[in-house]
Amino acid sequence: MKINKERAKQIILTCIAFLLIFAGYFNFNMDNNHNKSIEVSSDTNDVNIGDVQLVSTEPVNEGCVVSNDELLENENLNEEKKEEPNDNYFEETKIERDRMYSEMLETYQKIINSSDTPADQRAIAAQEISNITKTKNGIMIAENLIKNKGFENVVILINNDTVSVIVKSPNLNKEQISKIQNITQRELGVKIANINISNKI
Repeated sequence: MKINKERAKQIILTCIAFLLIFAGYFNFNMDNNHNKSIEVSSDTNDVNIGDVQLVSTEPVNEGCVVSNDELLENENLNEEKKEEPNDNYFEETKIERDRMYSEMLETYQKIINSSDTPADQRAIAAQEISNITKTKNGIMIAENLIKNKGFENVVILINNDTVSVIVKSPNLNKEQISKIQNITQRELGVKIANINISNKI
């Protein structure tokens, strides 16, 4: 029995030694192959490392000649763009506002329609939909009533408890401001202190 145990130990130690030698040899060959596969460009301005390309950071000076007439023409175009009034401000702002409300309504509707949504969260989502719909209707009525007071255009924006009313007018007098405040307060149910009124040509 002793001879068998000693022999078994020798066989195990020999196997372990062969495995260590094989592992070392395999690792050595892999390192050599890996080092051979790396290619570095001799040009320091263009070195590829994986997906990243390193380039020289020195600025490139390329001549560009522009006549005085072209410079004057560009200046005139820039001045014309600055002077052009943004007639679409009110329409674009309303579209953006309505898009935001539509996205909010869609999100809450998805919450309600989801079978994974708990009942209490569905109730909250339903209440938010009701609030947004009420706000949208109030804004529409207030904008129409303000326009009926002689203003060409108006847009109302609500941020939390603050309401911003922008009217298309060169100026506003106290009477006009008072009318806008009364309409906004009545239709949107906000305090006059939270109503900001401004004019835009």
